[in-house]
Amino acid sequence: MSDKNDDRTPDDDDQGQNPFEQMFGMMFGSGGQGFPAAGGQAGGMPLDPSMLQGMMGQLQGLLSGGDSSAAAQKVIDQSVPTPDPTISPDLERNSTDAFRLAELWLERVIDPVAGVGEPRALNRAAWAKGSLDEWRRLADPIRKNMSDSMVENLKEQAPPELAQLMAGAGQMLSSMSQSMFSVQIGEAVAALSGAVLSGTEFGLPLFDTTPVLVEANLPGAAAEMDVDATQLRIWLATRELAHLWLFAKYPWLRGHVETALAKYAAGVEVDLSRVQDLSAGTDPAEMQRMAEELRSGLLAPATTDEQKEALTALENLLSVIAGWSDVVVHRACEALEDRDAIREALRGRHASESEAEAAFASHIGFSLRPRRLRDAAALFTFLEQKNGPEARDAVFDHPDTLPTTQDLDDPLGYDERRQETWASDSSLDEALERILREADDADASTDEDAHGDGKSSGDDGSRDS
Repeated sequence: MSDKNDDRTPDDDDQGQNPFEQMFGMMFGSGGQGFPAAGGQAGGMPLDPSMLQGMMGQLQGLLSGGDSSAAAQKVIDQSVPTPDPTISPDLERNSTDAFRLAELWLERVIDPVAGVGEPRALNRAAWAKGSLDEWRRLADPIRKNMSDSMVENLKEQAPPELAQLMAGAGQMLSSMSQSMFSVQIGEAVAALSGAVLSGTEFGLPLFDTTPVLVEANLPGAAAEMDVDATQLRIWLATRELAHLWLFAKYPWLRGHVETALAKYAAGVEVDLSRVQDLSAGTDPAEMQRMAEELRSGLLAPATTDEQKEALTALENLLSVIAGWSDVVVHRACEALEDRDAIREALRGRHASESEAEAAFASHIGFSLRPRRLRDAAALFTFLEQKNGPEARDAVFDHPDTLPTTQDLDDPLGYDERRQETWASDSSLDEALERILREADDADASTDEDAHGDGKSSGDDGSRDS
């Protein structure tokens, strides 16, 4: 670079400069001013569009590490907390026995559902790799939104000398962001694998219809909760089956959760201030460090009313699922001496965000905490005590009967509010039926009049003749 560029300070570069201009300036000179339109000298460095494409490709490689799926798997291999022992035959047997007992107990509380697969006992790496594709699918709306945002901003804010190149760079930039996001998911899932206990812990069937226990984490969790590990295993197996039976009995529920997640994801944006902070004053030799830092915390938190509303709807829905299973499993596991202690300890885990979950949220842009689990459990307990298990489970008969924020605030008023809604709907239906009936009567009357007029004319004509 020239002496003039060397004399500039990071603060000077910051003035009046957008984040992407800073990033280009960091790589190629302040504000991208070193770019000639068709080759030549750039701050003393010869540069042409083909060279720039190569450098952009290098950045893509730094951000992605190659094939996105393979890169995510590699990140998991490198990032899963250790030690991560293989699951012994004895642990597999213990897990299988727990699921068998859980099935017997659960059948006394809810109706069993066919189609659930054979249970599996996993270590951390197996859980992370087995759930990776589902996490990628669930997070794809956020990935797409992030990609579109980055592409649009790069095109709009790149220096004028890059306009022609950027016009055709959309596909490359989209691929770059997709690869980067896949690596972010790999890092996030690897972090979660150190604490997760089952396949549906977050209210989503990550392993489809297969019941899963993460046996590698179970002893540590039992010690942390100060409960018996065998009893905790049985409780978790019962909860896992309860979740899978719920999703199997009400197939629309899974899509409903994914729709709520997609609605929230639609508002997630790239945190451009982070790009600005990273790019300001960074030396091109530190591109590797910048690429690594960009892979975390790039997504801005919810700020708009629409985002916050969507996030509340998602958290409420997850709370309803978790609250239902909390009540059902507590009833099913009445023979467990530690059931109350286990229940309270798991509620505490749901209420607080662990370090691994915080890392997940910063990487992916959303949290899956059922923050209102206790309120939802209170609602299901009330419904069960008032009108029996059928009323408790009928909440999932239709999306319109799912509890709202108001219902979680005031569980005792759930039935009354539903009756008012149904009465209102019934009144609307009756009014519509009356309008349609009156319209049909009017049409029939018109037809009769027309028919009668025809007869009269005919009669008159006959008499005239």
